[in-house]
Amino acid sequence: MKSYKVAFIWFLVIAMFAVMNIPSAPVYAFSARDLLGQTTGASIDDNVKGVSSGGGLADLLLGLLFGKLFGNILNTNADSSKDVGSSSAWLSGTGTKEIAGFYAEWWGEDTSSYKDMVSHTDVLKTIIPFWATLQEDGTVTERGGNDHSSVVKTAHQNHISVLLMVNNATEGKTATPIHTVLTDPALRTKAVDSIETYIKKYDLDGINIDFESVPAQDRNQLSAFMKELSARLKPQGYVISIDVFPKQDESNDIAMAYDYAQLAKSADKIMIMTYDYHGSWSDAGPVADVRWVENCLRYALQFIPKNKIYLGIAGYGYDWSSKGVESLEYQPIMNLVQRFNVPVLWDQSAKSPHFSYTGTDGITHQVWYENKESLQYKLDLVNQYDIAGTALWKLGEEDPGYWQVFKDKLLKK
Repeated sequence: MKSYKVAFIWFLVIAMFAVMNIPSAPVYAFSARDLLGQTTGASIDDNVKGVSSGGGLADLLLGLLFGKLFGNILNTNADSSKDVGSSSAWLSGTGTKEIAGFYAEWWGEDTSSYKDMVSHTDVLKTIIPFWATLQEDGTVTERGGNDHSSVVKTAHQNHISVLLMVNNATEGKTATPIHTVLTDPALRTKAVDSIETYIKKYDLDGINIDFESVPAQDRNQLSAFMKELSARLKPQGYVISIDVFPKQDESNDIAMAYDYAQLAKSADKIMIMTYDYHGSWSDAGPVADVRWVENCLRYALQFIPKNKIYLGIAGYGYDWSSKGVESLEYQPIMNLVQRFNVPVLWDQSAKSPHFSYTGTDGITHQVWYENKESLQYKLDLVNQYDIAGTALWKLGEEDPGYWQVFKDKLLKK
């Protein structure tokens, strides 16, 4: 260490002892982020405004001594080129993010989600099994699948929480069964009863509501249902979560029923389904264009606390042709690349891989999908906006390379 650095440290030590003789004042723990916010008067975070420890000069000198100055002097390998005062630096999040995975079994012997779960217990913190459907009469019916108790036991042994995913029936006596339930207070209560019975039966940790195609006019009723569900289950220690359609304003009928601000009052976790930007209803294109994903996230952050937001992550892709549109998992997509020996292209703007091939029948196909490269840009948003984590749809169909990217990007020590 150079002599001037040693001399400077001794100067600071002497200053510290001098400060210790100043009459005592209340001292509270604070970070460099808090310190800079207080001394400059800048509003660094909407949740931390006008905070003062009351320690005055003592706090300031002690903070500088043991904080930034010592760090800069002693850590000669630090990157001094970073502009830590920039807005983007303060926006970026730090620390471990939660990684949740939707868990689905499409047929009796489908164990892909289970195998994925047990293979990644070091990364996965929550599974959301798609086991139940809310019917028009307020009852919850089984969707089938493998032994639920065994799955829950394995998850809990590996410190993975389990949230029951309940979707809404799409067929019933009326055209929109979910409208019938949501608009009838008695049926809403029955639905809450049914959900409570189910999660207690299998010793689950909470609930994940996945009500889709909810009529726009039922916006207030959906919020009321979530409030009632939360009032019943949250005092018992259960986690309340809901999946919502992404949006950038309130003009889209298909997403209008999700009142982000009201739902955030009831839910602990809100999974934004930021995928299917293109799908069976559209021309070929990226499944999750990163620009669209970011815009949807920015809009949600106006209404939902960032520590409740989970970014939806797709593990699949779509194959478009004149025969229609087919949803494909990652491995079958790679099989097409190999079988037809076609190059995978990269859309730089959307941050998405894609390719085209001509089938044996002479029909041309376009395939857009998600892989470990496109995932990196989504996870950068998770860190940049410092949200709670991600929710992968679904376990067992993604690029196996996802898991190392999850570790590298979200599981910071």
